[in-house]
Amino acid sequence: MLFIRVPVEDLTKVTTFSGAGFETGNKNQVDIQDPVVEEALTKLTNGILIITEGKQVLYANDCACRILRQISQERNAPEAIPTEISYLCNSAADARRRFPEQHWIIKTKICISSSIAFTVTARYMKLDTLNKYCIVLELKDQYQLIKGIAMEEAQHYGLTDRETEIWTLQRANYTYKQIADELFIAPNTVKKHMQNIHLKQKGFAAPTMGRNSLAER
Repeated sequence: MLFIRVPVEDLTKVTTFSGAGFETGNKNQVDIQDPVVEEALTKLTNGILIITEGKQVLYANDCACRILRQISQERNAPEAIPTEISYLCNSAADARRRFPEQHWIIKTKICISSSIAFTVTARYMKLDTLNKYCIVLELKDQYQLIKGIAMEEAQHYGLTDRETEIWTLQRANYTYKQIADELFIAPNTVKKHMQNIHLKQKGFAAPTMGRNSLAER
């Protein structure tokens, strides 16, 4: 896949995007205890990207990678960082150059399509361990807004862990192919799981209908 999660243990190395994914560099070192990195790690429910001025990706959590993959699949485009994100990084860099004594936080909503919409907050911060500035981006998409609802529904219908993953993505308007790509499974496997999910939903509703019918009699 084009995007993969950068494990926490790999935060001690700088990583950059390539056509095949992330590549690890050796020139710079990132301390996990760095305040910027610590803050990113405490917000794993949202997408977190930490990018240098030279567009090196120091950190990307699961949520951020999922959003980037979804954008890439929607456009069938090979670029690692979407144009919109790159533009926002340039805007943050330009604001810092124009107003070096000020601290800017740029927040915007990006609607890629009817099923892909997210807000991005970008700010310039200094990584003490690198002695250089970087751009910290927080991404929050509609997937996070409906995840809680999908989890409640999954518990209500007694779905398995895998079925819950698939149901949550399906509720976020992912296609079967997008779900398959996201979970690294075959589309036919997604289809079978969805059939099982629908059977469980119908099976849960059937007894209720039976009780109501008896009551009416």
